[in-house]
Amino acid sequence: MRTFYSILYTTLNTALNERVSMGLLMSNGENNIFKFSQDKLTATKGLLELESYNFIKKYLQSLEKDINTKEAAKGIFKNEAIGKDWTDESYIRYLAKYSNNLIQFSEPKTIDINYSLENYKKVFEKYIHAYQQEDRIIKVDTIYDKVKLELYPKIEKHVNLDFKLDASHFKNLIAPIKINFIGINNVTTAGQTIDFDKSKYHLENDITRFITLTNAIDLKENKKGTYFVLGSEPEKKNYKNHSVWEQIKDSDFLNFIDVNEVEIIESYMDKHEVKPYFSK
Repeated sequence: MRTFYSILYTTLNTALNERVSMGLLMSNGENNIFKFSQDKLTATKGLLELESYNFIKKYLQSLEKDINTKEAAKGIFKNEAIGKDWTDESYIRYLAKYSNNLIQFSEPKTIDINYSLENYKKVFEKYIHAYQQEDRIIKVDTIYDKVKLELYPKIEKHVNLDFKLDASHFKNLIAPIKINFIGINNVTTAGQTIDFDKSKYHLENDITRFITLTNAIDLKENKKGTYFVLGSEPEKKNYKNHSVWEQIKDSDFLNFIDVNEVEIIESYMDKHEVKPYFSK
């Protein structure tokens, strides 16, 4: 899918058309990123009326939450369509045309680069400000967002992403489950991100549901599939969770992949010419 971006501007003087580039949205039509510059926001505080500054601050924070966590901001966007698909160029084009006086989106522009965090940083530094790691980029501190950002664009041609499975797909699947990815070559390939810092009860539940899925797939296909668990090692002082992590890591039927080494999965997909399990 092609990558596009839109710059979000803050207007300082409507009459003189003075504006400052404040944030950057990037999407590949399926996944997206938005981040604004805290330094630039702080710099505008003395140039705007307090009411305008507070509105812009809340807008940027809520926009970041709406785009990056998929949770609609409450009461900030007023008449705008909360929860709109930010991967939709036509919606960004609409915002560029009908933005209010304080906030403006640029027309979405296609760019000939792959969608990735590293490329996002380069575009951000070109048009917005020096990239600061401590800023809040998509809450990449959650492993789920990290996997979606760094792995999904690399394997989307090989698999079905974020696919909900139930007994209509695999008759021995007891309860529905949303899987991160599923594909097939000679055997089925599937993967699930698991947060090993969750409470032990919820962690074990996530693992049990994934193992139930792998069993249902193997029964249908009558052969053993390749299954990946993506995650991060929990702190050793969290003994119970660390013990569960070690069991998964040492498992013979699950392949544990650290979220910082997702290129292993990309390499497997390319080497084995994995294709989507279900027709797209």
